[in-house]
Amino acid sequence: MERKRFLAVVMTVMMVISMIPSMVFAAAPSGELGGKLKIKGLAAVGVVVSADYAKVTPEEVTDEDFTFSWSRQTGEKELTQVGTEKTYTITQDDLGCRLVLDLTPVDGSGLTGTLTAKTLEVAATEEEAKAEDTQQAETADGTENAQLEETADNAEGSQDSENQDTDRTEDVQQDAGNEQEDGSQNTEGQLEETTEGTDDSQMKIYTEDQLQVDENGNVQTDGSEKDQKTYEATATVEDSEDQICDFGTVKSDLEDVEAQYVQITNTGNESLNFQEISPEHFMVQDITEPLSAGESVSVWIQPREGLEPGEYDDMITYRTEEGIEVSFEAKIAVEGEDDSSDDEDLKPSDEPSAEPTETPDDSEAPSAGDNADASLEAQSLDVNTGSLNFSDIEENYTQANETLSVTVTNTGDGTVTLKIPKSDYFEVMNEDGSEAVSGIQIAKGDSLMFMVQPKTGLTKGDYSDTLIFESEEDPEVAVQVTAEVSVKEAEQEQITAVQADPESFSYDDLKEGYDTPEATTITLTNTGNTTVSLMQPYAEYFDIGELSASVLEPGDSAAFTAVPVTGLKVGNYLDSIQIAQTSSEGQEDVLTTIKASATVSEVKKIYKLSVTPEELNFGKAKEGYSEAPEAQKVTVTNEGNTNVTLNAPSGKNFKIGKLSATELAPGESCTFKIRPKEGLKAGSYTESVVIDNEQQISAEVKVQFTVKTARKAKIADPADNKITGISSDGYTTQSKITFTAVGAGMDNESPGKGDVRYVPYNWKVINTNSWSSAPYTAAFGITKAGTYTLTVTFDRQKYNGSEWENTGEQDTKQVNFSITQAQTVTATPTPQPNGATAKSAVKTGDTTNITPFVIILAIAAGCIVGVVVYKRRKK
Repeated sequence: MERKRFLAVVMTVMMVISMIPSMVFAAAPSGELGGKLKIKGLAAVGVVVSADYAKVTPEEVTDEDFTFSWSRQTGEKELTQVGTEKTYTITQDDLGCRLVLDLTPVDGSGLTGTLTAKTLEVAATEEEAKAEDTQQAETADGTENAQLEETADNAEGSQDSENQDTDRTEDVQQDAGNEQEDGSQNTEGQLEETTEGTDDSQMKIYTEDQLQVDENGNVQTDGSEKDQKTYEATATVEDSEDQICDFGTVKSDLEDVEAQYVQITNTGNESLNFQEISPEHFMVQDITEPLSAGESVSVWIQPREGLEPGEYDDMITYRTEEGIEVSFEAKIAVEGEDDSSDDEDLKPSDEPSAEPTETPDDSEAPSAGDNADASLEAQSLDVNTGSLNFSDIEENYTQANETLSVTVTNTGDGTVTLKIPKSDYFEVMNEDGSEAVSGIQIAKGDSLMFMVQPKTGLTKGDYSDTLIFESEEDPEVAVQVTAEVSVKEAEQEQITAVQADPESFSYDDLKEGYDTPEATTITLTNTGNTTVSLMQPYAEYFDIGELSASVLEPGDSAAFTAVPVTGLKVGNYLDSIQIAQTSSEGQEDVLTTIKASATVSEVKKIYKLSVTPEELNFGKAKEGYSEAPEAQKVTVTNEGNTNVTLNAPSGKNFKIGKLSATELAPGESCTFKIRPKEGLKAGSYTESVVIDNEQQISAEVKVQFTVKTARKAKIADPADNKITGISSDGYTTQSKITFTAVGAGMDNESPGKGDVRYVPYNWKVINTNSWSSAPYTAAFGITKAGTYTLTVTFDRQKYNGSEWENTGEQDTKQVNFSITQAQTVTATPTPQPNGATAKSAVKTGDTTNITPFVIILAIAAGCIVGVVVYKRRKK
């Protein structure tokens, strides 16, 4: 090969090598890990989560560079490993815990260090996780948007300054993301920004609650309201729409009044600490523990005991240490006792004397204490006799044959409360023979007569007792009467007597054909003083049981039973059951007679039927139903006392099954089934199915069935999709532009199967932004003047009977608007650290070392120069 050609080949190879893109020779990522690791996916049961490297350095790391460790955090530092794969599916066991992802570089990767990310607490559903994630991100979002707006406002001037501000914006966004807690996620419920390569500084996307517009029309953001603390509470009275604890009207005894309950709810966002309360007329339960935000506690309330008769209507107020008051009303009416019966029992002599107490002329008017002492000193009593001498009585007497009287007179200046004497041998009675009790009042000058007689059961001997009538106010004011009686030994008399218990009995409610009723037991007691030998009693219409004993000593007892004989016909039956003994002469002596009777009446025939259930509802079906509702069973029961013969029931719009039996004895049952007929037209069908019999009695079952008209599907027209809120007058570069996307059929709140609607999916001006849920409203600002087009895409959805499903079809609507340049504000340059004023180079993100390629390029250039020199010399 010629030398020229050889040199040309060498030079060409060197030039090609120098022009090969540096990425061909770029080494795999290496160095210490940094930046921010995130976790993709919502922290909800059933969701698959994975690692997000968008903000991890060095760039270009992939799943292949790491080993994975998923752990469940059950305490502050307690971790339990649950997975080692690239992805992890959240389980029910993770509910309420955080998930921790640890990434460790694989051996030989050239990477060092580790990365860790955490999720929020795992929620039960994705909706709950979205709400929690949105709340956590709002503060960081507000900070980021404010910084973005400030950066955009200062992005005026030269292109170099604009590039510098763009870099600063990226740093602000990075810092805002870093301020969020480890485990921050992409939240589906918020607007998601998709960059399409356009300058991001032209548009700023805010959440709706952050956007405000000042009086000059400039966009403002403010998230401070979310940090405000609120202290609020409500009271709800159980089972009361009026929120009143009404205990109604009760007697003065309040022990049996049941407590009522009130629910106190913390409706603020901070805990409440309640103070103790003590209402005047009601007892209430104190709230001793702090009540957290959203929590409720049930407290009882009850009227206080001892309330005087009257009506009470109080406002019960709970107060907190934070200054909050929550109140409810409590009412009760207390009635007094009715004392009219006691007033009627008072005799005229029992009423207090209305005569005034005289005051001695030689003394001043005494005090209240002096009056009491003077009243006691003025009391005096007297009796009409000092002794009561009773005639002798014989031993074993059953009742004293003599009663003597004593009259007690109040001879003092005031009323005396009399204390009745107690005696072991004598009884003191009122004039009418009732027992005399202490506490009787005798007015000044009045008298009371008392009757005294010996007590029953005194044995042989002489008895004497002093009966002292005294004042309860002053025991020293008293009178006494001596009572005496002698009990002599009685002459012994032979007494033969038997007492029957009961002395008569009857059976008045026997029905013809009766079963043997329960027998009556008669007890015979020897009440005489001689021994008796009883004969076995008998009767015509009663079965008499054997005597338990035939020989009775004085005071002994024996028993036998008596019951009507079986088979008595309709009529009245009377027997005299004689209790007799045989005398020593062989004669039959009747000691007592027991009357026994029985009445047997004719049985009245009762015809009665019942059905269970009494009502059947077969629900609803659509017109043209292919299968009638399932048949339901009805039970018919003979509740009378006579056999019945049933007739088969029938129906007009309902099919009636065959009776399982037509002859029913008392207490027996039978069944049949009912169901609607096929092919019924739309309407409501109600019938009474009657079950009757030959005895002219019946029972009925009410049946109901509704056939609804077939529903037509509601198909929304895509022509009704629209964009509202865009002004035709245009905007400035400082304007807040707010719009709403309205999908056709979105107002269908009660969808049926087959209904169709359109739901806003995403919108685009410069960038494409998506919605995942209502409200379908967005706001933005554009910092460059020009004409723009807002495009909204709507998803077509169809209701499958339980939820809306996307059909895959879409409709778009567009609206044009213009942006004019607002008044320019000249920004003052910010001094750079170390006095640097040079332009910053644009970062490409390629960290490849270019030194080898510079060397290769220099060698190639040298070769070219050498060839040129060589040619010239040769010439």
